[in-house]
Amino acid sequence: MRNLILGLVLVWWTAATAQDKLVLVSPHWEGIQREFEWAFQNYYRRQTKRTVTLQWLDVGGTMAILRYIRTNFSKSPEGIEVDIFWGGGVDPYLQLKREKLLQPIKVSPTILSKLPKTVAGVPLYDPEGTWYGAAVSGFGIVFNKAVLKTLKVKQPRTWEDLTDPKLFNWVAIPDPRRSGSAHMMCEIILQAYGWEKGWDVLAKTFANSKRVAPGSDEPVTDVTNGEVAAAPSIDFYAWAKIAEAGEEMLGFVYPPKLTFINPDSIAMLKGSPNRKVAQTFIEFVLSEEGQKLWLLPRGSPGGPKQFTLARMSVLPPLYEQLKGQSVIKVNPFKFKPGFRYDSQKGDKRIDVLNSLLGAFLISPHRELKAYWQQAINSGRKVTFRPPVSEAEIMRLAERWATDRKLAAQKESEWSRLAKTLYSR
Repeated sequence: MRNLILGLVLVWWTAATAQDKLVLVSPHWEGIQREFEWAFQNYYRRQTKRTVTLQWLDVGGTMAILRYIRTNFSKSPEGIEVDIFWGGGVDPYLQLKREKLLQPIKVSPTILSKLPKTVAGVPLYDPEGTWYGAAVSGFGIVFNKAVLKTLKVKQPRTWEDLTDPKLFNWVAIPDPRRSGSAHMMCEIILQAYGWEKGWDVLAKTFANSKRVAPGSDEPVTDVTNGEVAAAPSIDFYAWAKIAEAGEEMLGFVYPPKLTFINPDSIAMLKGSPNRKVAQTFIEFVLSEEGQKLWLLPRGSPGGPKQFTLARMSVLPPLYEQLKGQSVIKVNPFKFKPGFRYDSQKGDKRIDVLNSLLGAFLISPHRELKAYWQQAINSGRKVTFRPPVSEAEIMRLAERWATDRKLAAQKESEWSRLAKTLYSR
């Protein structure tokens, strides 16, 4: 208790006496926030001979952060007193760039020269400097080997394996309306399989799910605890749990030719009140010193102090340089994607797709499960067909963010249609 009190006093004293300040909004978990805060404060002191405090705004997951940024900019168009948006993939950054809410910056030539332009065929940063990939993430399936053995179900290899009727009530899935990584996994499935087949796979995966969790980390915890057998997951959540529980209990797979590697981005917001500090922070995150925090285990020289972060770096040389030391065994720059992900399409329809998923697969989740269970029990083959065409979704996407009357009308229409469908 005495050490805790002293620690809290030290945190308060540091914040109260710091010469400079940085305000960030991020969906990143506590470990990432703390490790990069501690390391950056040391780096900043060495570089500037000044002290800095970091203020992390907790407004929820990526989708909640997007709403927070847009809402506040609608009230204060010149700036919202926030410097940095960090985490959540790349699609949200493409949206904010299109809406002119990001501040372009030029990182130092030394740092930029070490950043490849792409990873697995996907841009690693915006040539105009509005966003930069700060880490790299992949998407796959985490599974509990013991539970699957008990259920007599093979270990999943593809997204479609999560639709096995034997897994009814043994899958967990995060809410794509709240989590950026959850939304990305839904978008990946729709693009990898195509709109028609992808919708069927998504619908059956949701129907098999015991629950739709608010955060993308919760289904991974459910798998670890044996409450469910499998769940879609971003790779670093799965790796962290595998490191804790052991490979004899848990596994993780990238569905072959059905997934891709994606940068997890960082950007300065328009009207940043602490622009010089914000630029220094972005450059630190992209530097070799910052990137080692992702790869090294806690307590190792140059690594994190308290939390092992286990994420893939954006600097290719570090994979060879830290061989034998890194907790990451996958090199994303050698990853061969099986399909070409269309980030412009994903960015454009993010809001309307979330509304469609909410109306048909999430809000009526209980009814969806009952409909699917009845089909399983009767031996009836079911194919879930998308309620609207992909072309119609893209047309609606053009007006969705600005025409709220249209959006509300369609959401109501879809909810009624879903209720009718699942009551058959």
